[in-house]
Amino acid sequence: MDISINCLGKKFDSPFVLASGPPTANADMIKRGFEAGWAGAVVKTLIREPVKNLQNRFASIKCGKTVIGFENIELLSEMSPEEWYRDIASLKKDFSDKIVIGSIMGDAKEQEQWIELALGCQDAGADMIELNFSCPHGYPEKGKGSAIGQNPEYSGLITGWLKSDKRIHVPVIPKLTAAVTDILHIGLAVSEKGADGISAINTIPSIMGFDLKTLAPRPDVNGWTTPGGYSGQGIRPIALRCVSDLTGDVKIPVMGCGGISSGYDGAEFLLAGAPVLQVCTAVMLEGYDIVSKMKDELAEFMSWHNFSSVSDFLGLGRRSIKQFSELDQSYSVKASIDPEKCTSCGKCHVSCRDGASGAISSHNNAYAVDRDTCCGCSLCYQVCPSGAITLR
Repeated sequence: MDISINCLGKKFDSPFVLASGPPTANADMIKRGFEAGWAGAVVKTLIREPVKNLQNRFASIKCGKTVIGFENIELLSEMSPEEWYRDIASLKKDFSDKIVIGSIMGDAKEQEQWIELALGCQDAGADMIELNFSCPHGYPEKGKGSAIGQNPEYSGLITGWLKSDKRIHVPVIPKLTAAVTDILHIGLAVSEKGADGISAINTIPSIMGFDLKTLAPRPDVNGWTTPGGYSGQGIRPIALRCVSDLTGDVKIPVMGCGGISSGYDGAEFLLAGAPVLQVCTAVMLEGYDIVSKMKDELAEFMSWHNFSSVSDFLGLGRRSIKQFSELDQSYSVKASIDPEKCTSCGKCHVSCRDGASGAISSHNNAYAVDRDTCCGCSLCYQVCPSGAITLR
């Protein structure tokens, strides 16, 4: 089966691309990613101003030993644009079949900054240019990053600068933030100014919290912290919603990014209509080699439905998404407990009693559902750890 994808005139050997971030900090790292099997990479964002990243700039939330949420206060690339131009040229020389996407950021009012960086990446051999309108920390206080992506006027203005310059001929792709009331509003603004595609989303503004034993903030930078960017599995539903909103009304390709950590996650974004999938946090936690497993999982998903290519199901999930007012108000389900699978843990009983309709009773450590009382909300189904509950 064929997991390659064509997007914006380029063939990706799979949908999986390294997102701009720590795993794409220099050419040597990206080359190792390409050797592992990634179809492309978005380089760490170029900027003209000097960058010095803090130490102790990460924090995480764990479920047991597994990281399920991640925060960073890392800034952009510490390399100069000229160093990056050499690296991009080196990447394209050694991996001509891989897609290299330049990522740039400039000041909201400095047209020449954006043009210069875009031309530098293009002339070095970059296949596309991503515009960082979405970094949630450090730069918004300077009027950059998500301060641009939250403003349709500036987002459209900068996109228009690049698309109206006859020297720039590679696709221009703004990367949008989810930290807005309506991402579609921003997507339409850049689309109307000629954007060739959109990336969605970047990390989400957050404060990770405090160590309750020491009262130190997380991450702790000499006793202080600052809002950072939240990523990892927990933001996938937010990213999916944004991708779905955009692919429904913006008639240009949308690259999906946010919480993708498996091929199955990737399949959901493809169903939502995103042909290219950017991954960062999962690579930071598990390494470049995770891409082999992701490809296998995507192929397995395709085998379940006899899909022979990604185009067979790209955007297919959109037909299942409607406005709330359009949902079937007469639809009815009731919970049922299989006594053979039930472990008598009692989670369903407590959750239904204190969070739903109180329809689950207990007798001699056995649990049963009163169908007349059951409101069909599915809370018991969500909390059951043994798969004993079904909805009928």
